[in-house]
Amino acid sequence: MTMTPFRAYDTGCPMDVIRFGPFELDSQACELRRDGEVIPLAPQPFRLLHALASRPGELVTRDELRHKVWDEGTFVDFERGLNFCILQVRTALGDDAKAPLYIETMPRRGYRFVATIADAAAPGRRPRTLRLASAAAAVLTVLVIAAWQRSSSAPAVPRPMIAVLPFDDLSAAPAAHLADGMTEELITHLGRIHPQRLGVIARTSVMGYAGTTKSVRDIGRELGARYVVEGSVRREGERVRVTAQLIDARDQTHLWAESFDRSGAGALAIQQDVAERIARALRIELLEEPALTARSPAAHEAYLRGRYLWHQGRTADVEAAISELHEATRLDPTFALAQVALAEAVHTLAMRGRIPPAAAANEIRAASEAAFRSAPSLAQSHAITAMLHFWYERDFDAAEESFRRAIELNPGEPGALHDHGWLLITRGAFDDGIAEIRRAQELDPVSPRANAHVAWAYIYSGRYADAIREANRALQLSPGFEEAYWCLESAHELAGDFSGALKIREQRTGTKIAVPDTRAFYMEERRRRADDWLRRAKDNPGLELVLAGVDPKLASLHGNAAFEALLKEAGVRVVTPRTR
Repeated sequence: MTMTPFRAYDTGCPMDVIRFGPFELDSQACELRRDGEVIPLAPQPFRLLHALASRPGELVTRDELRHKVWDEGTFVDFERGLNFCILQVRTALGDDAKAPLYIETMPRRGYRFVATIADAAAPGRRPRTLRLASAAAAVLTVLVIAAWQRSSSAPAVPRPMIAVLPFDDLSAAPAAHLADGMTEELITHLGRIHPQRLGVIARTSVMGYAGTTKSVRDIGRELGARYVVEGSVRREGERVRVTAQLIDARDQTHLWAESFDRSGAGALAIQQDVAERIARALRIELLEEPALTARSPAAHEAYLRGRYLWHQGRTADVEAAISELHEATRLDPTFALAQVALAEAVHTLAMRGRIPPAAAANEIRAASEAAFRSAPSLAQSHAITAMLHFWYERDFDAAEESFRRAIELNPGEPGALHDHGWLLITRGAFDDGIAEIRRAQELDPVSPRANAHVAWAYIYSGRYADAIREANRALQLSPGFEEAYWCLESAHELAGDFSGALKIREQRTGTKIAVPDTRAFYMEERRRRADDWLRRAKDNPGLELVLAGVDPKLASLHGNAAFEALLKEAGVRVVTPRTR
């Protein structure tokens, strides 16, 4: 993440570059560098550090710092503002207030810079060896001015959106699942803070910004997010250090920042604490909610590994994720997030036909009941219950009730919105179903898959021109995304544009397909696939049976006695939309 540069200012110091330990403080470039690598630092903490380093060994009073750091006429809560600036500088340097290497606090008086300044003529020289503190705090961590600078009014835009960018893993031995899991956990916790007051961009969209050089303003615009959270995590043995900052994406103003150092079981609640601090910075009321943290560090670690593997998407990874999540729930059966994750992973394999629906239903039911016992007010607990009712038990009334409860608890729960949309479509409420699936997409705006899901909803609702538009948008987000090509081809075919459908298939497959009659080709293919589906479903109905009554490619089976009997037994209705 590149920070917006700020204009150089007149420091009043003859030294353009101040060197101490591994650091260089460049007043012309307004940069703090460590071994040549820029450490982003906001303007006010930079000025504070420069004011101290320009007078090594001397007391710089708090009143002097007020005049050097804040412009005339600026109104702030000075004491808190100064404390936050000192925290930012210490974090950037990896300094410790209790055993300072760089900045010493002089109680009630001010601060003193205690490191030795290197000879300006010998930039490579290091006068003494300095013990380095946490690298996590010294790299990519920009802690900035807190919410006390903002007015006490609530956000101007109703239910503003917040995006949590992928956390950086600054551990000596990085583990991808740690930073990935921390990011997802914070998204989950923020989603529970006050869903009616704050919406959260879904994980799929934010993960694409890992390592980005885009500005926070650009990211906010692309995601439709007013606020952006950046952070890092560093683990050393049992100790975990998390640093996070909250930024207003409109003007890139920093609203809050803090670092958390925890060890053992205390580390498990860090992301919940971060979410609560962010809520307070935004002046959002904290709702009374039970904690979601694991009781066991080992269970939490297994959960993080499981979620990371599940997000990789490959079948082998999902199978490995289920093993990890089984271990997490074995170690801590009350860990609701692990139970939810297990249900979702099992459902993924069932949708791919790798687990029989009956076996998947049993496992999802057990996980759902465990999650509900532990966290009955967690939206995901109701969402996986609804998933069980809808896809496996085909109890559509019960599914409707559970979906609505999940969405009531968290209007920004994408999975519940997506599946509820499909439930509405199967009941013939096409426009309402599309609206729900589009709401899920708005929470995941730059995910090609989320956009493709909207295209499929339009296809099943007979709105083929709209489906083509959405599928093209998915391709714009991810050229070569195969599911979008499937959507495009299906929409053209069902709209009667058989030549256009064939061209898209040729693009997808990279081969030239010669057929004498494109209409006859597609109609025969559709009939053959429908017959094959019916033959398989008689013996082994899969989860797709739920959508069979609205699947336009099974329309040739309407009126078929075996098809009608199969759907009647399953409680599925045939509903035909009006093509638009």
